[in-house]
Amino acid sequence: MSAGPACPLCGGAAPKTFVRERRGYTLWDCAQCGVGFCEPFKNPGPEYYEHNSDLYSIKIDTKTDPMSYEYDEALDLLKRTVAPDSRLLDVGCGAGGFLHRARELGLSASGIDFNSERVKALREAGFDVFQGSLPNYARQSPAPFDVITMFEIIEHLDDLFDELAAAKSILKPGGLLIIGTPNRDRRFDPFQGPGLEDIDNPPHHLTRWSQTALRGVLTEAGFNVEQCRPLGYPLALTQLMFRNTLRLGLATKALGTEQLRHAPAANVAPARAGAVRVLVAIKEFLLNTAAAIGYPAFRLVCAACGWQGAILFAAARRL
Repeated sequence: MSAGPACPLCGGAAPKTFVRERRGYTLWDCAQCGVGFCEPFKNPGPEYYEHNSDLYSIKIDTKTDPMSYEYDEALDLLKRTVAPDSRLLDVGCGAGGFLHRARELGLSASGIDFNSERVKALREAGFDVFQGSLPNYARQSPAPFDVITMFEIIEHLDDLFDELAAAKSILKPGGLLIIGTPNRDRRFDPFQGPGLEDIDNPPHHLTRWSQTALRGVLTEAGFNVEQCRPLGYPLALTQLMFRNTLRLGLATKALGTEQLRHAPAANVAPARAGAVRVLVAIKEFLLNTAAAIGYPAFRLVCAACGWQGAILFAAARRL
């Protein structure tokens, strides 16, 4: 334990647990509220999401990410608990996959996002989408919503209680707030491998969440938490983890590390590059097939051992 900074969520000044240093940030765990946070604790701003095309493509999608159960879990819950014509607001709607699926369910689906290109494309697809933050949107006094969803959002925020207060202000009494966020207590970490290490670290993610921490923050913000639990590992995510575990760097070695990193693609012999791509495709097909065959047994082992999945799913009602 170390003195550490005051917790930006609960304000607790009790000693913190040092986790690690990473690229100018220090990661801490708060013993009082259970949240993991970083110092400095500052969101990089809308420009980060507007221009970070590697993580936030402007391409619109009608489907949700197959590597996460949270969207299916939310839709199953909504089918059971809300009327088909209920008003839903998806905060950080991104490529619009969940908006499309919610509309297919009969819901009146609206969204919020920082990315102007995605907002424009979703508006052209017939969705009511606001560009900006949830607090700014709430200050415009929109008609109240039956449901607000926040998938992969809270870990980015440096003003979480402002966001939750804004959500509460535009939810109907008894309205439903659904949250999905990475689970800090996951047994296997999918955020490993080329291009993935920065995803669950600052400045991209500022906080790390457990069931206890998420339940406590939602309760503190004035919501009645109906469920807060980890979800399992979908097949697509299991296949990704399996591929990353057995990544040997054969393509990089075959084409030459320096060529891949510094030389234009045109400088790599087309025949050689094509042959390597074919071999990589064959390798990935075989690994995906092996993961699919072993997937039922993997799920049984996870359940038997109590291994937690990568995503926390919470549903809470406005009091």
